[in-house]
Amino acid sequence: MTMTVRDAIERGLRLLGALGSGDAPTAEEMTDAMTAANTLKASWFGTHIGARLSQQSVATGSPDVQAESGGEYAIPPGLAYTVAAPANPKAGMRFGVIDAGLGFAANACTVTGNGRLINGGAADVSLNANGQGARFWYRPDTGNWVEEADWTDPTNVLEFPEEITAFLPYMLAMTLAAEFNTEIRQDVIAGDQLGRTVMARTYGARGRNTLDQPLGSSWPQPPAQAPGQ
Repeated sequence: MTMTVRDAIERGLRLLGALGSGDAPTAEEMTDAMTAANTLKASWFGTHIGARLSQQSVATGSPDVQAESGGEYAIPPGLAYTVAAPANPKAGMRFGVIDAGLGFAANACTVTGNGRLINGGAADVSLNANGQGARFWYRPDTGNWVEEADWTDPTNVLEFPEEITAFLPYMLAMTLAAEFNTEIRQDVIAGDQLGRTVMARTYGARGRNTLDQPLGSSWPQPPAQAPGQ
């Protein structure tokens, strides 16, 4: 089922008891909630979704760049560069492009999906304004490199699969509670924690020997060590 930002915000407010059934937030409340939602979303990248990006320099005079997961490529001025998304991507992989020389208006930088969709389409992305940059994360169920960007309108459709959007109202409720001066129920806290776990398991950066904790369980605690041992 498709869920919009408005759907997630309104349900989150109902979970807090800050909005009655069938009611809608005021324009001012929706503006505040949109800001909170975008702040929450930005916090996921590099924590629950993919690795933190590290800046990578690009050789002057070599216009073709093959991106790797976790790299943010600083493009120098003087040439029209093409940056190809990481090959053989896995869930949650991230990469980015920076206009390091403020030259994209004169020489646009092209970002390709490298055989995958990018921003939902087969067409390449053109960065053609000075100072323009972009970051992308990979969603394998749609074969799509999704640009990391703020939601700009409450009618925007959430760009995550249903197994994650189901938890977004709980995650938003935790963020909105302080702004709306409401108490948080235990089921909301549990839904937020489970949502973060599901997101991290789906899109988080992973080592080759990473083990997943079973949902709804706790890792066995090591035996207590006696003093002096």
